[in-house]
Amino acid sequence: MLVERWRRIESLFQEALTKSPAERANFLDEACSGDAAVRREVESLLAHESLAGSFLESDRSEAKPAAPRDPVPAGERIGPYTIMEPLGAGGMGEVYKAHDERLGRDVAIKFLSRRMADDAASLERFEREARAASALNHPNICTVHDVGESQGRRYIVMELLEGQSLKERIARGPLSIQELASIARQVCAALRAAHEKGIVHRDLKPANIFVTETGQVKVLDFGLAKREAEMSKPGFQFDGAIHSFTLTAAGTIMGTLAYMSPEQAVGADVDARSDLFSLGVVLYEMATSRAPFRGKTAAGILGSILSEPPQKPSALNAEAPAKLDRVVLKALEKNPANRYASAAELSADLDEWLKPGRVHRATQMAAAVAAVAILTAGAAGSRFGWFAVGSRADLIPRQITANPPEDPVMQAALSPDGKTVAYEDFAGIHLHRIDTGETRLIAPPPDYCFR
Repeated sequence: MLVERWRRIESLFQEALTKSPAERANFLDEACSGDAAVRREVESLLAHESLAGSFLESDRSEAKPAAPRDPVPAGERIGPYTIMEPLGAGGMGEVYKAHDERLGRDVAIKFLSRRMADDAASLERFEREARAASALNHPNICTVHDVGESQGRRYIVMELLEGQSLKERIARGPLSIQELASIARQVCAALRAAHEKGIVHRDLKPANIFVTETGQVKVLDFGLAKREAEMSKPGFQFDGAIHSFTLTAAGTIMGTLAYMSPEQAVGADVDARSDLFSLGVVLYEMATSRAPFRGKTAAGILGSILSEPPQKPSALNAEAPAKLDRVVLKALEKNPANRYASAAELSADLDEWLKPGRVHRATQMAAAVAAVAILTAGAAGSRFGWFAVGSRADLIPRQITANPPEDPVMQAALSPDGKTVAYEDFAGIHLHRIDTGETRLIAPPPDYCFR
């Protein structure tokens, strides 16, 4: 019934697009034959199509950041921050590189655009981003340092990241299995942290996933995030076979359509499993450089999300293993009950299909430490300089990490001088200086096989 109903709505929508705005009312009067619900859906799709620039983000657009519409000049002081240069702009505002004069560090400042300042919904989304991100302290979530207001403009101060968005990386072609697995595991770790706090991201997509130059992943933009308790609407649950849906309720359809779960796309309740569907879309794109649900219009993509099974990733990329097909297609189940129950469960399945390579992990971990030692040996004043090997008799037991049970340390190796430990957890490979307590995530060797 849902497929037949959707096909009728899609057909009417496509025909209505060929009519002028003045002709559409009479056309819908006749075509909908008194079915008010169908008419509402068609009219809603027409309205969304006219707002396609904001409702449906095109991943075919250029990755180069847009220039700010209302630029803040370099050298201007915003509280303790000195503006250095623009980094990009979007629908909500602009982002600048700035220097924190108090702490002597570079940061990123995100300003809400002036034209959004008086819009209650935009302001609420901006403030929600700050609240949600600041409530989450995790190495795979972009850190929020500060919030404030300057000359009527709200701003968020975040850690400055060097690297590229996953959207930019996917644009260059499918990722290697090792690269895909590393990114997926780190996104899972970020989602676990958010979901454990009851926070659902609701806009997970490649543009909101950043990969630093060291390979560390940062999940960005919690502007649509909400706590599950805030999204409860008793009586409207999505079971994968709902026979009617609405796109017209104010505030229910938010996000980027191509990455929405079916329940989010129809305005039903969402929970952590909705984010896992979005992650499934991201995994699919990493493996194939193509979206699993496609269409020439917002209506076409919505119909695909609701009623069409995606192709297996391996059908589009011969390098994608069949085990990855099973993980991705399970994440993309239309009925939430048939998906993964948690990010930890999805991550565990990813680990399972990489298990054959685990026999080499101890050797590769040692190689990672050795590679860093070679690169940094003799570097005077280096923060990770390596020195003469001390006596083993001087070694004393000391706890290095405080990893929780769900994010265990899986491998570890000690540097030749006994002053630095390399260890692996779900975020990747870390270097920990025992004398200073400083820890840094490093890029793994090209052939490194994650658990």
